[in-house]
Amino acid sequence: MFKKRKKKIPTEAEKERGKELLFSLKILMNLLFALLIFQVFIILPRPDDPELDYYSLNQIFSGNLDKLMVMFVGLILIVTYWLQINRQLGNLIRSSVFHAAIAITQMFCLMLYIYFVRFDMEFDGLEIALQMQSVFLALSGFLGVYNWVYARRHKLTSDAINDQEERRMLFQLLPEPSAALFSLPFAAMGPEEWTLSFLIIIPLTYIFNKVGNRK
Repeated sequence: MFKKRKKKIPTEAEKERGKELLFSLKILMNLLFALLIFQVFIILPRPDDPELDYYSLNQIFSGNLDKLMVMFVGLILIVTYWLQINRQLGNLIRSSVFHAAIAITQMFCLMLYIYFVRFDMEFDGLEIALQMQSVFLALSGFLGVYNWVYARRHKLTSDAINDQEERRMLFQLLPEPSAALFSLPFAAMGPEEWTLSFLIIIPLTYIFNKVGNRK
């Protein structure tokens, strides 16, 4: 029958290349997140918009409260994912081509999320735009979960983090994509209901943290 394949032990050269790849990945991730945060702030009313001549500063922001809320929620989610990815990468000793490819795909999903945020702004709560935001937020989060599992299985994690901490990290990554998935059907009800559905993240965070802290 089939022979059991032995797990390939990386050579010293492969380990060194993995370390260099991890370093490059960290730089790329931070640059991409900086770009995402910049894209979020572009949602704000432009100072060179001719319509702004007719309003006071207070009227400008009160009249664009929906845009401010979208920007605020988007900024919180982007910063949350940035902290998660940096925490993951900070607990690795090296990367691999496959691991780096998944991380970049995760960033691609976040970029598409921001695209549909702006799409939502242009078409005032269009259902498909809300659904795509949920889909790409969930995809990005679950790709991060998968990448952490992959890193653990392929011994990419640092010896400084023990099995219990690795397991806890796994459960800490689950609330955001789970909340995004939960919000998907609420897009059909309207933007307000869809936004409020993300509050499920509060009990989900508590539950996943309790599970992750079990020995």
